Amino acid sequence: MHILMMIHRLADASPYSFFVHEQARALVALGHTVEVIATVPVPPMMRRMQPHWADIVRKTPQAQEVDGVHVEYPRCLTLGDAGERLFGGRNYFRAILPVARRIHRRNPVDLIHAHMIDRDGHAGRLTADVLGLPFVLTAHGTDVLRYFRPGERPLRRNVRTVQRADALMAVSEMLLERLRPYRPEGITEVVRNGLNLSELPDLPREKGRILSVGTLTPRKCMDVTIEAFAGLAGQFPEATLRIVGIGAQEGALRAQIGRLGLGDRVFLLGGLPHKDVMEEMVRADAFVLPSWGEGFGVVYIEAMAAGCVTIGSRDEGIADVIRDGENGFLVTAGSVEETRNRLLSVLQAPQRWEKMRSQAKTQAREMTWERNARETARIYEQVLAGYRPCSV
Repeated sequence: MHILMMIHRLADASPYSFFVHEQARALVALGHTVEVIATVPVPPMMRRMQPHWADIVRKTPQAQEVDGVHVEYPRCLTLGDAGERLFGGRNYFRAILPVARRIHRRNPVDLIHAHMIDRDGHAGRLTADVLGLPFVLTAHGTDVLRYFRPGERPLRRNVRTVQRADALMAVSEMLLERLRPYRPEGITEVVRNGLNLSELPDLPREKGRILSVGTLTPRKCMDVTIEAFAGLAGQFPEATLRIVGIGAQEGALRAQIGRLGLGDRVFLLGGLPHKDVMEEMVRADAFVLPSWGEGFGVVYIEAMAAGCVTIGSRDEGIADVIRDGENGFLVTAGSVEETRNRLLSVLQAPQRWEKMRSQAKTQAREMTWERNARETARIYEQVLAGYRPCSV
């Protein structure tokens, strides 16, 4: 099959989007051809207001080959959250369509697979309609949690995108439950993201080393994790907390660390290449991310596969995988007390959790990108077998 994927360029230290590229690469390994249109959003006054993103845009090529995947990077004007709510992916569509037409003329595309409902999904739907191609959609988290809130009426544009998809996939059951009322029929399945086992090095675990990975934004609750660590740091002088990520809260977190007197115990490592993140996970004793708004959270299964005692949030996407007290722990998102208590139990009796580590590692290592690609390809085949051009 020849698959055309769509996802906007993310600032995640990958060529365009880590989770999409891993899936694309795994599909290529199965013998399929995958090309990606990774639209690069360019906001007004970018150089002045967002110098970090301006540097990413400047360094992003017009096109490149990455691990057997051809990627195109058309630029497109973005007006932030307000523009997204007003126009969805229409500006993306204008940037994407000529590139998609060129790709389709050169080598006919079998179907379009867009990731995220709001921008790329909307643009993918419009592109599929113009080219007369099947349209597959994957929902990942913020696209559902922001626009399909309980008790609120979702934007008609997003509902149409969900309904138009010839197949709808979501990375967790929690996300799919929110979308099912708007899609009473058609192919609708959970296909969870995976991990790349080849990136897990064989390194010794360091006692008392706690890790968190995520953007430095309020919903990731890094301040909660720091506060929880402060509550037990005096009891465990060898314990350290290492945080990987970049974001707007960096200054506030550094101030919090200084105020708590933890400058030699809590380390903000910034953004790291994925292989370095995997090394951090293998060396860590525990992984903690008591965040909210998590559609799934690949970092959790990566931590489980690395052998960490993994602490996530209940009622979030990762609750599909973590069973509290069996292969990890679940706490209330944003709870300092629950997070501290779980970390305390891990540090007090590390040998007690060896069975949990082993069980988590075995289960997580079954969740590979190869498995994700095989499930995704099966759904592609179902779509192509029954596809008849139509519109909603």
